[in-house]
Amino acid sequence: MNGVAVSTGGGAGAEPERTLVVIDSEFPNVAVEQEAAAQWGVTVERRTVTAPAEIAAAVGTASGLLVQYMHVDAATIEACPTLRVIGRYGVGVDNVDVDAAARRGIAVVNVPDYGVEEVATHALALLLSAWRRIASADRLVRNGQWGERESLGSIDALSESTLGLVGVGRIGGRLAEIAAPLFRRVLAHDPFARSMPHCVEAVALDTLLSSSHAVSLHVPLTSDTDQLINAERLGWMRPGSILVNVSRGALVDTDALVAALASDRPSFAALDVLPAEPPAVDDPLLREPRVLLSPHMAWYSTRSIVALRRLLAERAAAALMAPSGSAGHNV
Repeated sequence: MNGVAVSTGGGAGAEPERTLVVIDSEFPNVAVEQEAAAQWGVTVERRTVTAPAEIAAAVGTASGLLVQYMHVDAATIEACPTLRVIGRYGVGVDNVDVDAAARRGIAVVNVPDYGVEEVATHALALLLSAWRRIASADRLVRNGQWGERESLGSIDALSESTLGLVGVGRIGGRLAEIAAPLFRRVLAHDPFARSMPHCVEAVALDTLLSSSHAVSLHVPLTSDTDQLINAERLGWMRPGSILVNVSRGALVDTDALVAALASDRPSFAALDVLPAEPPAVDDPLLREPRVLLSPHMAWYSTRSIVALRRLLAERAAAALMAPSGSAGHNV
């Protein structure tokens, strides 16, 4: 489980440059990546790209590509004959056509093991803020409505309530550990989990949604999880419940969510991720007072930024320098 998502061998054509090209990271330089890759004799360069059509020209004869948000599709991969590795800054690889890379024998590496504590604690912070109506209470104070706390609605005690976790991998499992002492009961649904944390009770998804006072999502975005929380499943949630998403925006049908909030199933949503980032200025979520938003920052800390950059460069360089066909683990 070292962050190599796909790898079946080397690319075709002439010997490529031992260079990793960074095309769209939000970091100010590539100094961390250069230091990490240097131990493998691999260089790192930043080449600015503003659209996917420019990726192939930026890669040139380099052997590696590091990408954060830009989509790397099959056509782009085919247009880069010297590529032997694609690295993605983050946990998921949903913006890389992994199947197309595999057909070319290109390794796809990511960093599934960074920022675990950060994302888990951010999920808990969003949950508690929504639970205690912190943002709404702040508005009361600022609007001169100090004594109108009853307008916030009923607030249950955590110790008498149930938390539901959809996905208990690294992050969901960590959240289970830190949140379990606060809740009466923690339910979990994860058909792919090799083991469950001792503090959770495994249940079916419909049972989890109908039984939990708060539901937190911790699954990757795949064809099976795209809009996992749709209109039907929102209807299974308890009246007055809270939905938290720190994973991928497309896990939730946000149009259905806005409609569901009007019927109190759930009553609040706390979202760090959205289907479109940043959201359009007319996105209904921005006008909904019962939605708490943060800008895809659950992973963010001084420590996690360095770990993300260092681990990705190390893994990409290692995959690049491995003998053809010798690297490869499924995350």
